[in-house]
Amino acid sequence: MKKMKTLLTREDGVTLVELLAAIILLSIIVVSFMGFFTQAARTNSRTNAVNEATFLAQQEIELITHYSSSGKSFEELNDSDNDYGFINGKRQTSSNGYEINTKIATPSESEPATTLYKISVIVKKGGEARAQMETHLPFKETTVEPIP
Repeated sequence: MKKMKTLLTREDGVTLVELLAAIILLSIIVVSFMGFFTQAARTNSRTNAVNEATFLAQQEIELITHYSSSGKSFEELNDSDNDYGFINGKRQTSSNGYEINTKIATPSESEPATTLYKISVIVKKGGEARAQMETHLPFKETTVEPIP
């Protein structure tokens, strides 16, 4: 009982100056860490945008690879009667606010000694390129029959 009475009657404590000093030190530490967190959030946002653009470019490359492996010809892709969307080897689509530009260059344009077509995919958002992929693929050759 005596101990409790002594604890209650003690006048030891924290002064106002000590309390203010502790609050100021904690504020300085918290403010310095807030800069790290906001920068990390910005970096995370940019990384997510690049990842999404890369995914869209990869998806477009896989679609063109499917056309190549299923026996489509370059001329067939450019035929306006089909729904492939290519005009002169170029196509522009959009997805999730990104602009996807696809170009198929004929072998004579890219490398004359090969039969592979060069496929370039550029994904843009707000006019700024976010991702770019390229590959080379073969397409079925079409033969032009001579007119008798």
